[in-house]
Amino acid sequence: MPAADWNDGDRRVKEHPMHPARKLCLSLAMILAPAFAMAEPIATIKKLSGDVSIIRGADTLPASLGARVHQHDRISTSAQGRIGLLFDDDSRLAAGPGSSLSLSNYSYDRHTRTGAIDVQVDEGTVSVIAGRVAEHNPDALNVSYPAASAVAIRGNTFSVKVDNSKKEGND
Repeated sequence: MPAADWNDGDRRVKEHPMHPARKLCLSLAMILAPAFAMAEPIATIKKLSGDVSIIRGADTLPASLGARVHQHDRISTSAQGRIGLLFDDDSRLAAGPGSSLSLSNYSYDRHTRTGAIDVQVDEGTVSVIAGRVAEHNPDALNVSYPAASAVAIRGNTFSVKVDNSKKEGND
């Protein structure tokens, strides 16, 4: 394929055809970019005790103090486990013993101070203190939980307790 010539002001520039391997790499990068974007770190583990696991895709990782958690991670605490997270917008989340939750969605723009947090609590006790993401839009913070849960709300702080001790097959 011949190279095309074009004029850039006072310079003549020769456009070179893209090598097939370069095209393949560029195509793969464009396809995989959304997958990498989903795995962005969104919060830091600031408090930790007992056994806590981070489920990221098909991997189960032990939580460690100072580690970053990512969007779409699941967090599971043991019967003695506890975790405290500090999100990038200064929101705080604490999960007590026997908790299971998902960090479904998180977005935050530092410049506009807008975004959203979606957390799904399946079991256990979770407390949240809203940060900057909810300053101008309280609806930007969404915590989902089963209907038969206990919820306490005070200003921009709330707690939810989900008791699934009577799961199907257990009495």
